[in-house]
Amino acid sequence: TTHKQLCVHTHVPEEEKEEPSKRRRKMNATTAISSSSTSASASSSGTRGTALASRRRSSFSFAKGSLGRTSQRIETHKRNHHRRKRNAIATSASSSTSAEKVLPVWLTRQAHLGNVDDDLVIAINSIAIACKQIMSLVKAAPLQGNIGLAGGKNESGDEQKKLDVIANDIFLNAVKQCGRSSVIVTEEEDHPVFSATNVGNGDYVVTFDPIDGSSNIDACVTTGAIFGIYSPGECDIDPTQSAEEIIKNCTENANQSGENLVAAGYCMFSSSCVFMITTGHGVFGFTLDEQAGEFIMSHEKLQIPDGKDMKRIYSGNNGNVNLWAPELREYVKQLQTGEIDGRKGDPWSYRYIGALIGDFHRTLLYGGIWLYPPDVKATEGKARLLYEVAPIAMIAEQANGMATRGEMANERVMEVIPMSIHQKSPMFVGSTSAVQGLQKFLKEHKK
Repeated sequence: TTHKQLCVHTHVPEEEKEEPSKRRRKMNATTAISSSSTSASASSSGTRGTALASRRRSSFSFAKGSLGRTSQRIETHKRNHHRRKRNAIATSASSSTSAEKVLPVWLTRQAHLGNVDDDLVIAINSIAIACKQIMSLVKAAPLQGNIGLAGGKNESGDEQKKLDVIANDIFLNAVKQCGRSSVIVTEEEDHPVFSATNVGNGDYVVTFDPIDGSSNIDACVTTGAIFGIYSPGECDIDPTQSAEEIIKNCTENANQSGENLVAAGYCMFSSSCVFMITTGHGVFGFTLDEQAGEFIMSHEKLQIPDGKDMKRIYSGNNGNVNLWAPELREYVKQLQTGEIDGRKGDPWSYRYIGALIGDFHRTLLYGGIWLYPPDVKATEGKARLLYEVAPIAMIAEQANGMATRGEMANERVMEVIPMSIHQKSPMFVGSTSAVQGLQKFLKEHKK
């Protein structure tokens, strides 16, 4: 009864009053929508699951690839490490050989071998340091205003360039401060220069031309410095003597033949800075490594090419040929036709820089002959014997070449004793066969 009463008094919604068939259709539609929603939810859940699995597989693949790349980097690192180790071992094995190619080390080695003494090593090193400074000045001369004339003339009558004066001061300071020279002779000083702390101690006589070919500086053409170091001499100072007498005594001590040279060389300022040196045991060349700041050996035991190895090159001032002796004019003519060595129609090549260092350096490396005879305007030539001609002659002879002078080109330059510190001298220098060919020609054609 209670149940019936509840049913009677309970409100029945309108849709429940509808026919049963309609209610069933709505229920089916609702069920369909619910099933669709459930299916969509399941599908979405499946998609997320698939994506998650895909990400997991990607992560695994990435980790696997990353691990592979890491392994490759480790192997590469190992290979590079072993390569560096091998290079280090190779470098270590050759380090002693490489070090010996540096000029100061090489000089020290020469001292150990007994070829030079410690004082000479110090003197040569001081000159090399001066050459580095001058090379820097030559390269920057146009920027620093160091081109043009200085406004004076040296003892030889040459007009002094600004760099002549600057380079001279650099050389003087370097040689003085090394304390191994009692007398210094330079082209730019009228008289010998004495070291204030070493006068009378009998140390080396150092001579040099601070800038050879200085007329080329303004045009940025090859120049250089030539030096010669002579055996210690006797320059005793008597306090009772006048200054003039002391200078005379020490000047006479400086007037030595090339046979008294214990070292000779030059430093060429060109596309490279090359320091050539002989101490009587062959000719060696060192090229300036500007990054290292050191001269490194680049030419060992140089020999002037001769015979089939010699290049048929002659050098000299062709503008002055008409001022030369008749037989020398004929000699040049036959060089130009090739008749001089029986090869008519095959002339010798002509090369001329106008700087002794540049022309001789080419002759030293290629062979041939450099002609610097006297002429009607300069009966003794223009090059100075003590600090240009004699040092070059020593280098030539140490390189198995020849250096002569005289009407018949048969006087050995190294034997000539200068009468004054600025004495001039002619010279014929080059391959032995070329100089001997000149001697033979002059003997046959001299009138």
